[in-house]
Amino acid sequence: MDNSMDIKINSGNNPIDSLSFLWIAIFSDGTKIEQIDGNGIEHRFQLVKDRFEDLVYFNLTDRKGHLFTVNLINGLIGYNKLEFPYIESKEKKENIRLIYFLRHRIEIGTEDLQEKSHTIEYHLGLQYLDKLGNNQKIILRIDSEGSFVIGE
Repeated sequence: MDNSMDIKINSGNNPIDSLSFLWIAIFSDGTKIEQIDGNGIEHRFQLVKDRFEDLVYFNLTDRKGHLFTVNLINGLIGYNKLEFPYIESKEKKENIRLIYFLRHRIEIGTEDLQEKSHTIEYHLGLQYLDKLGNNQKIILRIDSEGSFVIGE
């Protein structure tokens, strides 16, 4: 089944135009899936979900040079190729899993019921089992400008 869609990136009425960050998934066999490939084809996140067990790196990148990386081998999160010391621990992590979702905030006018503003917030991180078997989460909340907050 083909999970890609032909889109015109600069069509002006394309939902992808409102995204500041695009994802790139890298798998253990070296293959890579980009949300928008070099031919302008959008690949659905389902392709990544179908291969979660083989996923080793998941990146969010934008045109401004911001790069956020989740390393699912070691359970580390990085920004512009630097790993956050807060997240890097000597603790052994088991069953490391990706967390990735978007949150849309839409403000609607009370009189005309028209959209006044629309912002997108990216949530990127990982969850894992610590040495005691407890589920732990580390999540970055990233705005469209690339500013972020680390949370659990």
